[in-house]
Amino acid sequence: MGATELIEALRSEGEKKALAIRRETEAEIARLRAESSARLGRLRQEYGREQLAASALAERAILAEAERKVLLIRLAAENKLAERLHALARSSLPLLRSRDYDRTFSLLAAELPASAWETVRVNPADSERAATQFPAAEVIADSSISGGMEIAAAGGRLRIVNTLERRLERGWPELLPVLFREIGKEG
Repeated sequence: MGATELIEALRSEGEKKALAIRRETEAEIARLRAESSARLGRLRQEYGREQLAASALAERAILAEAERKVLLIRLAAENKLAERLHALARSSLPLLRSRDYDRTFSLLAAELPASAWETVRVNPADSERAATQFPAAEVIADSSISGGMEIAAAGGRLRIVNTLERRLERGWPELLPVLFREIGKEG
């Protein structure tokens, strides 16, 4: 074989090898691109799931916060309404004097245990009633009392408050839910 033939054979062999290398390189590039595309697709899916999960978590947190705020607003409104209702109830206590109050006063006095009562604090309009009901006691007029009496014996060691104000305070925890239900029926 001559030099020309050898060079030609080497060139031909080189071209074949270059073509084979190009084909292998293109195949590797195609494989890498396909692998990258598949990996990118998996990452997008994973990111999408994570984004959905994060979005759902954020949504739950936002809704929980909104519910908490609604609850606080509702509680504040109910508290304000309860305060208004209590003030209205307290301011209405004098109206109880207009309906057979002599009987009411006697019933309140009858609830007291027998004792040598020394002082009786009553509404100024009840001074005469108190003097009749508790003849041995000193009658003290107190305009802060709407009705009923605050009575003391044994040098003040025995003291009973049986006023309309105190009865409202004692009954308020049971009365308030009833009022809320009634108001709820109207609304």
